[in-house]
Amino acid sequence: GRGGGGGRGGGGFSAPLSVATGLNTATWSLRYPNAVSFPNMIMWGGNVTGPMAAPGTYTVKLTVDGKSQTQPLVVERHPLYSATDADLQAQFDFLIQVRDKVSEANNAVIQIRAIKTAVADRVAKSNGDARLKAAADTLTTNLTAVEGEIYQIKNQSGQDPLNFPIKVNNWLAGLLSMVGNGDGRPTSEEI
Repeated sequence: GRGGGGGRGGGGFSAPLSVATGLNTATWSLRYPNAVSFPNMIMWGGNVTGPMAAPGTYTVKLTVDGKSQTQPLVVERHPLYSATDADLQAQFDFLIQVRDKVSEANNAVIQIRAIKTAVADRVAKSNGDARLKAAADTLTTNLTAVEGEIYQIKNQSGQDPLNFPIKVNNWLAGLLSMVGNGDGRPTSEEI
């Protein structure tokens, strides 16, 4: 996460590094982690790409054999950008919030699908219990309705969003993509 005062924690890179003797390197793309996605998700004009780190001082931490060392890392604004550091920080702050809402929406779809799978499994093992099947059918119908408000469940190919309206997660992902494509403070229309 990001912290103030003594520097920012690194949200963008966290992976095991080589422990081979000699020179080892790691690369941080300056992107924070992507929003949560789920298999076969099809969206139109949006993506789950995490935002770029804002200019500032970050802290790099290396832990080897239980011993940690930290060093500052300065991310500087591209000198040709007309946006200020404050503009880019405002953009980052907004994008992190949108990214987290995309994750929240997609996690809801993942949870709904897991519940529907568990319910179907329970019904299959119930030896034909009619009351359980009726309750399961009602629950599944209601869950599918909620899922359909979050994600366009009719999407089966990349062209389907042309035929079926996009839903909440796609609206948010579109906002994430649109605001993240530029280098500047979000406009009042985007917020």
